[in-house]
Amino acid sequence: MRPEVSRASIASVPVLPLLDFDPVFLGRYDVDALLDDQVELLHHGEAVDWNASWHSKLGTPLWRFNLHYCEYLLPLAAAALKSGDKRYLIKAKSIIDAWIVANPRSTGGVGWDSYVISMRVTQWLAFYGEVRVLLEEDSAFIDRMNQSLAEQYAFLADHLEKDILGNHYLENLKALVLLSCYFRDEATLRHLMPVLEEQIAEQILPDGMHFELSPMYHKVILECLMRIACTLQAGEWARDVATLCRLQDMCDCLYSLEHDADRTPLFNDSGDNVAKSRDALLACAREQFGLAPRLKDCLPDAGYYFLRGTIGETEVKVIFDAGRPGPEFAAGHAHCDMLSFEAFVGGHPWLVNTGTFAYQDARRLAFKRTAAHNAPQRAGVEQSECWAPFRMARMAQVQEVCHGPRFVEAAMRDHRGGALKRRIELTEGGIVVTDMAPDGARIVSSLRSPGRIGEGIFSEGELCPYAPEFGRIDEARRLVFVGEGQVTYHVAVPTCAQIPEAEGGRCECD
Repeated sequence: MRPEVSRASIASVPVLPLLDFDPVFLGRYDVDALLDDQVELLHHGEAVDWNASWHSKLGTPLWRFNLHYCEYLLPLAAAALKSGDKRYLIKAKSIIDAWIVANPRSTGGVGWDSYVISMRVTQWLAFYGEVRVLLEEDSAFIDRMNQSLAEQYAFLADHLEKDILGNHYLENLKALVLLSCYFRDEATLRHLMPVLEEQIAEQILPDGMHFELSPMYHKVILECLMRIACTLQAGEWARDVATLCRLQDMCDCLYSLEHDADRTPLFNDSGDNVAKSRDALLACAREQFGLAPRLKDCLPDAGYYFLRGTIGETEVKVIFDAGRPGPEFAAGHAHCDMLSFEAFVGGHPWLVNTGTFAYQDARRLAFKRTAAHNAPQRAGVEQSECWAPFRMARMAQVQEVCHGPRFVEAAMRDHRGGALKRRIELTEGGIVVTDMAPDGARIVSSLRSPGRIGEGIFSEGELCPYAPEFGRIDEARRLVFVGEGQVTYHVAVPTCAQIPEAEGGRCECD
């Protein structure tokens, strides 16, 4: 396949400034440092030679992937439009030109990984769309970029990630949809649509959650599908694209997960500095499709259950995971976090899972193990078999779930068949957790609380890592509860003095 470059039209790919210029997203980048070739991604900074560093061993493999995604082009675009300073636009154009020169197709490597292509071409198109007026006089640059986009389009079409599937494959399809519309390649678009519909039906569960059950990747895929829907809608696609892409249900999931929670919940591989923000995603859905999110008390297909209530004068939210680890054929992002929970007070993280931290790190498996989560473990057996950084063999299974406005309980079996049951209840003073093993087996349950809250309520607990974002480790305090057959413990709601936001007036008690 070789698209006709002369047919390229950026008007065919709508700009989405609510996503492209999401303040939370822009805040991850220092545009003036970028002018000096200093790049910080995932809390790791490097000095970059744009002519040579594309193939250097900078940072981790994930860091190098992010370098090739070129997401930092959009902060440069925002700075150029806001300030009128041409240096930001010149830098962005020079980065694209440098990538093209340093990464001919024959070199292969990270730049020609199919997932990386899928992310990069999306950024290039978004950048072009946002600064279209500023680029009108530089037809030579636009032609160079179009030639490269055409080459990446052709390569990606022949190298779809059908071996990995999951979010990778859906991102591949998104990139092809955007590029087929950009190059006005109607034949390819017609071929893609049945495949796209099939993948949406498989990957978006009936309740709207992405089937890998990561709140972070759910947001990434929501952006993916919104870009697809907006582009198809601009091309006057006959179908109701919002319904096709399940946008209402996906927004409901996001809103239900993050309402009264000030960060991405840490279930499976998740962190708070990768996807666009909740507010930007929901605002874009509202502006483009008139969608208002609906608050749910559970996501039964995903297995997430929510307890919300006022304890004393403090608003408390609990997210309880009673879902499977993930799809058996795409469990690379799954953790041993069944029956784990996170709790928030006034939106602030109170009881937390450990997070993910990094993909290529010696501690990768430690962050995925049962003990890294607010979860029960029976007789020293891991819930599921995580045998490699992105591999899970035999999986834990949920047996039953029962829930009400102020309680939830669920039963499970670990990968060896051992039975466990957990009940969580909101009481007048806090949260009561009861873990049971029907045959009297030994139970070990851990619980962690971060930062100042942890220092106040778990002062006797051991220090442990807490990674709310990729590339960043904070400290939490961890308590461990051990018993034969049953463990019950009560956690009191923090006082206003123990909630960091109270310093800035956020405390609900005021």
